[in-house]
Amino acid sequence: MHSHSTPSRLVARRLPRLTLLERYLLRQFFGVFFICLFAAVSLFLVFETFERMRVFVKEGSTVLHAVQYLLYKVPLILHLMTPVAVLVATLLSVGRLSQLSEITAMRACGASILSLAKPLIAAGALISVLMFLAGETVVPWATQRVEDIYNLDIRKRDEKGKFSRANFWYRDRSTFYRIGFYDSTSSMLQGISILEIDPNFKLQRRIDAEQATWDKNPQIGWTMSDVTETRVREDGTFAVERYAKLPLIIKERPSDFYDMRREAETLSFAELGRYIEKLRNEGVPVTRYLVDQASKLSFPAVNLIVVLVAFPFALIPARSGSLSMSFMAGITIGFGYHVVHAISTSLGAAELIPVLASAWSANIILGSIGGYLVAGAEYN
Repeated sequence: MHSHSTPSRLVARRLPRLTLLERYLLRQFFGVFFICLFAAVSLFLVFETFERMRVFVKEGSTVLHAVQYLLYKVPLILHLMTPVAVLVATLLSVGRLSQLSEITAMRACGASILSLAKPLIAAGALISVLMFLAGETVVPWATQRVEDIYNLDIRKRDEKGKFSRANFWYRDRSTFYRIGFYDSTSSMLQGISILEIDPNFKLQRRIDAEQATWDKNPQIGWTMSDVTETRVREDGTFAVERYAKLPLIIKERPSDFYDMRREAETLSFAELGRYIEKLRNEGVPVTRYLVDQASKLSFPAVNLIVVLVAFPFALIPARSGSLSMSFMAGITIGFGYHVVHAISTSLGAAELIPVLASAWSANIILGSIGGYLVAGAEYN
């Protein structure tokens, strides 16, 4: 009688199992990694509290709003500090093992540099995926909550009229809207003109309204007052009708008219794409946002790349006996990446280089250097 393996056992056999050495390296790496993240968040909360304390007191903010502001900012700081934590964790964990001659002992037992780097490279790839997923879900939501709490709940800028706008246009397919003034204190649109254009760009209808008010009931929405509707007949003559009230059927809510630029950190990749399309329809230049969108894919990949670059430098203590050279290398790596990335994204936003090149240049350069160093470390 032949026994049959269950599907779960078959899957388990196909999955790679970590060796004792790989588990040891990962335990050292993640131990330093989580300590770095905890330290970064703690320092951020302390400095941010002292920096914003004057605003909290001046605006009469409640303790709840102040605590919410700080806590909702944690996902963004984790997102930004993760590559730094990966870099430091690689340098310290491997550097310490190298300083204690454990790396030398591992190599004496037949382990290659590539086999030692492989679990950390896999960890960097996993962190990159998790960072991308967080950047598509938790980080945009929490960062938008930070903006709302700070501007609306703490500083109450909407009630003070700080988000009011004057003389702006926007477009929805073949309809153009011109708003004379948006008053954020009363959620009122003033001096409205609506132009409906046919595919041949000929005017079909024009609506002018003195103002439009927002009803908090979403089923009612905007209501225009003192409305004049002008239709263009087929013979070129005009038909004019006037109304005391008329609904303004648009999907925008009052907050959509705030004079407040959306930041890329508050939007996911897909949301940023829709925002870019909206700005295009309004005639606003979008190159900077295209660079930000491409960076949403390139930035998480840094976690994998810094492992490749940092690992060879972490082996230095085996020869020098000191971790200082590793730290200097780490500072140089981090500073160099940010300089190259800042320059390339600035050139991309200025339309001097292609968008993809601006977002990925630093990754490609640093990744090439890392691959070369890991390959060459085997023979050093």
